[in-house]
Amino acid sequence: MSMTFSQWLSHSADAEFESFVRTRRDLLQPESPTMAALAAAASSRIGVSRGIEALDAGTLEVFIALAKAARTTPEIDVAGIPHIDPALAEAALPRLRDLGLAWPVGGDEDSAGSAVAGSAESAGSAVGGVWKIQSEAITLLPTSAAESSRAHPWQIDESSIDSSTAAIGQPLIHNSEQAAVAEVISSLRGLVDELAASPISRLTSGGISKRDVSRLARTLELSLEQTITLLQAAKSLHLIGVLDDALDPQWTAADDADSALAGDRADLWAGLVGAWLRDLLDVTQLAAGASENERLTVLAAPKKSLFKGYGLSVPAMPLLRFAVLSVLHDIGLGTARSAGWIQAEVLRRHPLLPAHEFAMTEAVLHTCVTVGLATTPLQQPEHFGPSRFGLRLAAGLDRAMAEHAAQDPSILPLGVSVEALTVPGDVIAAVTEGLGAEVDTVLIQSDLTAVATGPIEPRVHHILRKYAVVEARGQGTVYRIDAETIEDTMQAGLTPEEALAELAEISAEELPSTLEFLVQNTASKLRRVRVAGARSVLIVDDPVDLDVILSDQAMMPAGLERLAPTVAIAQLGPERTMHLLEASDHHALLHSAAGPVRKRRVITESEPEVSVRRRPRVSDGHLGEYIRILRSAPATAAPVSTDEPLGHMDRLREAAETKQRVLIQIADSHGKERTIEMLPATLNAGRVRGVVTTTGAEASLSVARIVSVDPSPSP
Repeated sequence: MSMTFSQWLSHSADAEFESFVRTRRDLLQPESPTMAALAAAASSRIGVSRGIEALDAGTLEVFIALAKAARTTPEIDVAGIPHIDPALAEAALPRLRDLGLAWPVGGDEDSAGSAVAGSAESAGSAVGGVWKIQSEAITLLPTSAAESSRAHPWQIDESSIDSSTAAIGQPLIHNSEQAAVAEVISSLRGLVDELAASPISRLTSGGISKRDVSRLARTLELSLEQTITLLQAAKSLHLIGVLDDALDPQWTAADDADSALAGDRADLWAGLVGAWLRDLLDVTQLAAGASENERLTVLAAPKKSLFKGYGLSVPAMPLLRFAVLSVLHDIGLGTARSAGWIQAEVLRRHPLLPAHEFAMTEAVLHTCVTVGLATTPLQQPEHFGPSRFGLRLAAGLDRAMAEHAAQDPSILPLGVSVEALTVPGDVIAAVTEGLGAEVDTVLIQSDLTAVATGPIEPRVHHILRKYAVVEARGQGTVYRIDAETIEDTMQAGLTPEEALAELAEISAEELPSTLEFLVQNTASKLRRVRVAGARSVLIVDDPVDLDVILSDQAMMPAGLERLAPTVAIAQLGPERTMHLLEASDHHALLHSAAGPVRKRRVITESEPEVSVRRRPRVSDGHLGEYIRILRSAPATAAPVSTDEPLGHMDRLREAAETKQRVLIQIADSHGKERTIEMLPATLNAGRVRGVVTTTGAEASLSVARIVSVDPSPSP
């Protein structure tokens, strides 16, 4: 007797049935503890899809071979399939059975039981039986002739992979992870500072252009991918937002960014890493564009999915980052493997992952190094190994996934949830121990460089950023005092004495004479022309300076009118007049600029709240009772008509496999119902195809329009 899936579930051994139920916890529903409902859920398109995504590469290859054979015959003799390794099939078939993707059939229950035993005693008995698979798998997998002629993305030539290992010393791991954490926090602070000082115009799509990101990357001395990663994380952490200006909305620092960045550095690092783990976008696509004809902008949500191919229940990039961390954890501390080897291992574990490009995995590995989760040997930068922080994070994420699965079994069988991708407390504690104390003074040298010998305190950093630019970051920071930066700061009305006092407050030693000369010289140059507020008034020391300004054609929009040899009045406000003077290379000082400034509100963008209705699942405490109820139900229950689509599909599949006619009551687009007697042939992609017995014509019906399915009384 050729058994359907529901019949196999009813007659399977207790151990096999319990293994299937525990593997497919996502199918169990407390409101319908029946064998028919369980079989229908496992046979549905989404049920089969969730099972397929949990397969590794070897098991997937076997299942694709079974699906190709199922295109010609529903009952598959596994031993008769060419080009299939018996040992691989012996290991794969029990896994496929536990996932509800395939089941053994035979002339009697004993032969079926021996076929699924999967014992290591005889490979021939394990793979020599007859099996059936879920029909939905044929349309979900690459089974056509065209698809079979091409190599699958997860099929990587092992001879092309660098399988060598490299050793990494413990001191190098400790130094690199601590330096990476300190540097990425410093870079994040610098990024927010730059956006606060120079807001970037927001595009119509909501993001910012690649040119602005490239300029920001050059200022911060980071790569384009690192800058994009920090921008995305800063947006998720609400450190940057859009200025509330209808005419020119700009991306700038949030109102409370300073207090957030001045908080605990380990917590800030944990928030940064968590935001990166959950980010749905890939930096390589953002840097290059989704395709040749479609360019993407940073900080804007794409209008469609960036990943083509098999759709997983978990977004591609969070799953890729989780998989990379798991592979690094298995490599072990003190050992490094090549990026190509890590890519192949990721695809072996998750062959249907849409992020197949090597550049994506390589970018994830480089980000792991940037945030202190991985490190590279000194002589082999293309090899990657885990840091202590990376090992703790990978182990903590595994525990978090197991705990989340106990609360929400619907994430099974893959067992990964984006919600659970957060940095555990023990990792934060380890980072706190590794971070050195922040320094509150710097050494200002005669060559106009300021050196911080450790992680710098945010208050000191903000003072230095007013007068200097960052030249190097790491566990320490090097600033170079720049004449243009001093001029920009003093243009706001700061006196030389105030500027030198502010720098002396954070200096570990007496200020060098070169710095005092630079500040005094800049101030004397700015004092020659001063701008005061009326409409606006220009006051100069030398009448010749005013003659030059009045004769400049670029100053025509200001509408200057000379009132005295050294005084002129403009028709524009002080800020606009200053902009015109700066554009014309006339150095000027804004007088009395310490008045009240209107504070413009910054709107931080958050993810839209989506209300997801979660169906109740069977908890661990009730699982044993649930299995008992399913097994105690009569195996040969009388057929009952059902009005649920999953029940329709299960009934139609059984009718197709047993060659039985059914009466299908279907509703048209106007809601009118009619009854069709059909002999179903196939059921996949949400449609049933078969022959209408009254006319002999072939028909294809949508399962969504079916009202009921009943066995036909006619023979």
